[in-house]
Amino acid sequence: MSVCWMFIILLGCKFSHTALSQSTCNCNEQMKTPCVPVHVPCPNVTADTVNFNLFKDQEVISYAGCNKFNNTLNCLETIKREGVKLQINQQHESVSFLLTGVTDSSYGTYRCDSTITLPPPFRKVPSTLRIQVIAQGHLCNSNQNSSSLYENPSPGFVWIWILVIILVSIYSIIVTIVAFANWVKLRKMDSQSDYMNTKPRVPRERRKKKGVQNPIPRHF
Repeated sequence: MSVCWMFIILLGCKFSHTALSQSTCNCNEQMKTPCVPVHVPCPNVTADTVNFNLFKDQEVISYAGCNKFNNTLNCLETIKREGVKLQINQQHESVSFLLTGVTDSSYGTYRCDSTITLPPPFRKVPSTLRIQVIAQGHLCNSNQNSSSLYENPSPGFVWIWILVIILVSIYSIIVTIVAFANWVKLRKMDSQSDYMNTKPRVPRERRKKKGVQNPIPRHF
């Protein structure tokens, strides 16, 4: 019986841990795994002078400084790597980088951070979006399939766990009730046996018949 209850507790812990790991996240960063070409957006900020840094992991691979004049962004790239193109959206006043020449060496995690220089104060605006680049197409497809599998788990698997927990719980409750009933029955039988063993016996003198006894005459 105790083994059944331990099994129920373990199943409950496993199910709660699975549900918790699927429903919660301790980070604010987003991770995407696109195929080529890769679009890396920068944080959309409103300022007169903004600098944009494109990072590959922890290395700056492209740098652009932008000035806003007459509601128009004018940007100049001072650090530029081959296969990286700066894109400016004048309508939304946004900046992004486009990775066009993706090779085997392009594998990594990319992000774009903004730095506001004017108007003061000087402040950095880090991006919460991370772009993971996988050069080979079949790896990209398999990674997308595996990520979608983990992000959208089959609901049938969850219901199977719930059904197993319910069935084991019902079985354990029934076993507990039967065991308790047997214990009560044995307890009563033991009490009756003890009573019969401790009941005082009637003395032999009291067993004699009471009343007048006629003596039997003896003839010699």
